[in-house]
Formats: sequence, structure tokens, C-alpha cells
Amino acid sequence: MQRRFRVGEQYRDTGSYRNSADQFLRWIRGQLDAGIKNTGGIRALSASRSETPAALVLVSNDSGISQHDDPWEDTLAVNAGYISYWGDAKADNPYDESIKNQKIKTAFDRAAAGRREDVPPVLVFRKPESGVVEFCGLCVPDHFEVRSYQDDTGTQIPNYLFHFSILNTQSVPVTWLHDRAQLNDDNHAPDVWTRWVETGDVAQWPTGETLDQTGRIRRYETSETIVSDAFRDNAFDRYGHACTMTGIQEADLLNLAHVLPRSQHPDLAEHPENVLVLNALHHRAFDAALFTIDSDYRIRTSPSFDPAHPFLRETILNRDGEQLAFPPEARVRPTFLEELNTGLSWL
Repeated sequence: MQRRFRVGEQYRDTGSYRNSADQFLRWIRGQLDAGIKNTGGIRALSASRSETPAALVLVSNDSGISQHDDPWEDTLAVNAGYISYWGDAKADNPYDESIKNQKIKTAFDRAAAGRREDVPPVLVFRKPESGVVEFCGLCVPDHFEVRSYQDDTGTQIPNYLFHFSILNTQSVPVTWLHDRAQLNDDNHAPDVWTRWVETGDVAQWPTGETLDQTGRIRRYETSETIVSDAFRDNAFDRYGHACTMTGIQEADLLNLAHVLPRSQHPDLAEHPENVLVLNALHHRAFDAALFTIDSDYRIRTSPSFDPAHPFLRETILNRDGEQLAFPPEARVRPTFLEELNTGLSWL
């Protein structure tokens, strides 16, 4: 059985690769002569043929898990496709002298210089409880910054804040890590990793959307055109407070999605036939034109849409051509859909 770390799944972390029940250190070590040490958040998997680590493994503790107070709080926005991770810095361990920080910063410097073949893959895990890690994804460098906090003595402690993009792959084979460590071999690498090394293109988890040329994370449409609470409430009522694509009804996960963007059509911002209700993930994919709805209300998917997330494959990709059924009181105007889709080169 080929072992893989899968996004969102948890693994037993006993703190010892010798423990047969361990699924973290033991899996990563495998048949290697050396693995990664049980040394906190930033760990390097050494390579036998290079001074560059075969991989970097970052572990982020949830609140209350660490034995020590930690002023740095990581941002693990897995569903949004990015992670912000604080480096290793203390009053007696300056951020720019930390060996652990230097290994990460070197990866960022090489990526920025276009030397992606010399950048180790970054695997990020969170620790929700003692003895357990959860895989957050395979990451590549985006950008970093330096920020400070003030400790109890009033001393300013600067530290690196590293920003990563999560690549669009649901799983990472452990054999790839072993091949990199022993042979510097990427034959078992996920396709999105190979694509990033060769071209610099970041196909971002979980939609497969390619980041823009600045490397910035794409967000939903932002506009100064405000939609009133009354209009929003009325639209949600017409759609039964449920996602049009999936039927999801959790209020905190639902968005009001515009067919023709508010920024380009402010006069249609509160047109009842220019909106539909989508969950946040499908809203993001819709705004990125990874899928659309044609004037016959059929789901149409972009040929470039190749999501690694199984939920997106099931609810969008596998339903290409399926006609959506709207609630009796809800309607999207076909001419609005036609105008939207006129600008899609792939349709």
C-alpha cells in the first residue's frame, strides 16, 4: 500500500519513528537512514546528495497544544488556498540568525530568483491535539515579511512571516519524499509541483485556479456598490437559504453571488434576477470563471478546471451539462447569463 498524506486527514504522531503506530515521523523516515527530528514547528528532511533539504515540514500548533506560550499565530486558510506561517524567533534567538528560519528563507530567495528546481517542497501540518497531526497541504513560497511583537519586558521581537500558496493536489505520496531524499528524483511528484518548478504557475488548492502574475491570492469580487440587508435577506428567502449548486444550508457558508459583477454593473447590484446563492467555495470558482451557467441553466465547466478537491469534482466537474433546478420563486435572467458568458473564451 502506497502511503500518502491527504489534505484534511489526521495522522498519529507519537514523537518517535521507532513506534510502529506512528504515521508521521515513521512514514516520512521510511527506509531512509535519517528522517526529520521531533524538534518543534520547522523541520527539514535531509537529502543524501545535496545540502538542500529534500523537503521542509512545518507543524502549526492549535491554541493550547504547545507547552510554551507562543505569541505567533499562524493562519491556516486551507479552503482559501494559502498559509501564513511564523518563523522561529525569540529574544535569545534572533529571527535573522535562526538556522530554522534560514532554511525557509533560502527557499523563498531561490523561488524569487527563479531557481525553483532548488526549492524543497513544503508540507504543512497542524496539530489539533497532542499525538495527532492533520495535513494542510503541499505548499510553495509566495512572499515573506518581517513583523514584531513586544514581550513582557517591553522588548520588540521581530520575526519572519512566511506566506505560502497551497498547490492543487489532495495528496502527497511518501515515496516522493524518499526519492527526493535518496536520489534527488521527482518522478513521483504531483503534477502541480512539476508544473510549478517548470513554469512558476501556481495551480491553487482547492479549485486549481492559477494565481495572477503578481502571486497574489485572488479574492471574491470587491466593489464599493453596497447591497442592502433587505435585498440580501429577500434573495436568501427566495433561494430557501440554500446553495443553488449543492443545497448547503449553513448560513455562515453562504454568499450572494452576482451574475454580472457589481463593479461593472452597479445598476444591477440589486436586480433580483442578477443574483443567486452559492456557498463560499463555489462562489469563488464561479467568480474565477472556472464554471458558469448557460442561458438554459446548464452547468458548463472550463476545460482548464481540474480541481483536486473531490467535493468540487463531484458538484461541478462531474455535473457538466446538467440543468440546474431553481426554487419556484427564484430566477436568473437568461440575457444576463448570455452577457456574462460572451466574455468567456472557452465557452
